[in-house]
Amino acid sequence: MIGLALIATGTGGIKPCVAAFGGDQFRLPEDSQQLQKFFSTFYCTVNFGGFMGMIVTPALRRGIMCFGDDACYALGFGFPAILVLISIVIFVMGKPWYKIKQPRDNITLKFVLCAWYAIKKRIRYNKNIDGPPRGHWLDYSIEKYGEKLVSDMKVVCSILYLYLPVPIFWSLFDQQGSRWTFQASRLRSEVFGVTLMPDQLQVMNPAMVLLMIPMCPGGAWPLLPDLSPLHKMFAGGILAAMSFVCAGILQISIERSTLQPPGHEQTGLVALNTLGCPVELSVSGEGSARVDARGTALLSPLPHRTYDVTVICPRDCSGRIMKRYTVRTHLKTVAGMFMPIIIGQNSDDEVSLYFMDPGTFVKSLTGKPKLKVVYIGNTGPNKNVTINVETEKRLNDIYYVSNSPVDHIGESAYMCLQPGKFEWRATSADGQVSGSGEGDVRAGGVYVLCVRERLDRLDAAVLHAPNPPNELQLAWIVPQYLLVSMAEIMFAVSGLEFSFTQAPKSMKTITIAAWYMSVAIGNLIVILVAQTKIFESRVLSVHSAKTSVSRPYSEPGSTESCLGRMERARPSAWPAHAVVHVGTPSTTDRRTTTLAKD
Repeated sequence: MIGLALIATGTGGIKPCVAAFGGDQFRLPEDSQQLQKFFSTFYCTVNFGGFMGMIVTPALRRGIMCFGDDACYALGFGFPAILVLISIVIFVMGKPWYKIKQPRDNITLKFVLCAWYAIKKRIRYNKNIDGPPRGHWLDYSIEKYGEKLVSDMKVVCSILYLYLPVPIFWSLFDQQGSRWTFQASRLRSEVFGVTLMPDQLQVMNPAMVLLMIPMCPGGAWPLLPDLSPLHKMFAGGILAAMSFVCAGILQISIERSTLQPPGHEQTGLVALNTLGCPVELSVSGEGSARVDARGTALLSPLPHRTYDVTVICPRDCSGRIMKRYTVRTHLKTVAGMFMPIIIGQNSDDEVSLYFMDPGTFVKSLTGKPKLKVVYIGNTGPNKNVTINVETEKRLNDIYYVSNSPVDHIGESAYMCLQPGKFEWRATSADGQVSGSGEGDVRAGGVYVLCVRERLDRLDAAVLHAPNPPNELQLAWIVPQYLLVSMAEIMFAVSGLEFSFTQAPKSMKTITIAAWYMSVAIGNLIVILVAQTKIFESRVLSVHSAKTSVSRPYSEPGSTESCLGRMERARPSAWPAHAVVHVGTPSTTDRRTTTLAKD
């Protein structure tokens, strides 16, 4: 909070003054063209700083490790702080060449006091005592503050009246750092083999502004006709609205391609098959589905109630004769949650069902893949089974399996990984349980690594993706960034120019400060709309990963299988299951940190 307070104080002192100070270096109206180019250049340098900051700062944060963490935020904050100190030195060195206008008094304080005095006089106005009413409410303060100040304040008030719709623009524009970043976390961010993080996509806006400012009115090579500031602001508002039309269309597509949690009175069923053969899954009153070998099936939405679930596997399951190949159970569901069922076998070669904790399988806010480790088997008090997960960056998480897991199943908390390959290694104190393997996770995916034991040995390890990785390509977000960047050039640059040129000489910082105040009000509008949740909606869907349907499940009133419809529409968009082969564990000494215990 101290850091935020210092940033707010420093920004309040710099932003309103730096633009007005730069404008004071020109003589109007002789240098009006040069003034317009100054504001374009000024805004260009602002975006250049943002462009460099969005590239360098995340690179420093992610590329260097410090204080035992996988990121170095101290360097990410310290590097820009050093640059700010250097900029102050450069600014002070140029003082002999500046045209400095000494302020005669505190115009901001006089503005506030004059306005407050006029308001009080207007409220207390009595026609019988004070005479006929004044033409403007500020005229009630002429006797105390003089006609010159009141006249200048009238001009400022007319400009402020024009600023009333400006916060709406900023409420749209500033969602690039919040809602649009969250939207980018739901897209496939692999570009030429490099995975971009959602916060890095914000660099598109300053990069596009840098490229387009020279081609807009007032730039070095203007392609558009020169317009008045108000006309350019109008065009910028239209472009901003068009950018959010594109963002809305993209969000609808994201919602339709992403697994959504069930509704408040609904539930869902997730089947994770760890067997090497396909099984038949039947849900009482809702139909049945064939789950592929080591495959995943999701049924949603289902009414929230208790179901009879039956699983049938072949007698000969991938070369292993099953002594019991049919299992039935009652499943009490939880509203608003998916009920994950792991299909496996016990040490007696009987097909068995293991139940994970209910969950929503929601994707991470950062866009990183999430991984949960599930261990199925009998551990006992002396085995001390641990499962170590290590990423390509040599970052480790270790899961300690409980000595007495409930119903022979233990599961870890979710861990967020970097997209790419990871390795896992399972060991026990007695040396009987040992094995290792690797898997591949992609941005946006929610994964479950099921490690199954049989006769004190690891029998299978399967990586499931109940909520698959992001499907839509990153290129779909480019049009809205292009439109909002054009809107920023037409609106923001023209707004700064209008605020400076139209204000009286003594109150240029007042109007520019009001311009930046509209930015804060726009952000407040976003917070109010987001917190009231008046536009919240929920999209329900059913997905299946390479799962065919024998008796289709369909929603009430639907004539087509949701599972089958998803398969026929885009089967290639869903990644196939990943089978992790059990092998000899590595003896490399690895540093581990605790993820979960018991």
